[in-house]
Amino acid sequence: MSDAPTPRPISKLTLALWALPVLAGFVVLALAYALNWEPWFGFASIIAGGLLTIMLVGNHYNVGPDA
Repeated sequence: MSDAPTPRPISKLTLALWALPVLAGFVVLALAYALNWEPWFGFASIIAGGLLTIMLVGNHYNVGPDA
């Protein structure tokens, strides 16, 4: 049996906070198209939002270099 603590439950608020960076990336993509910027800026924003979401999930489960 493992001595590791059980992770906290995931609430609806936690899921909403995890989705915010990716949703912000889609907003930046929409703005990039609306302002006639390069679309790669919007795509990079979505990727950055996804990476931030992964960092938030890792922080929730105490996984990573800062655990």
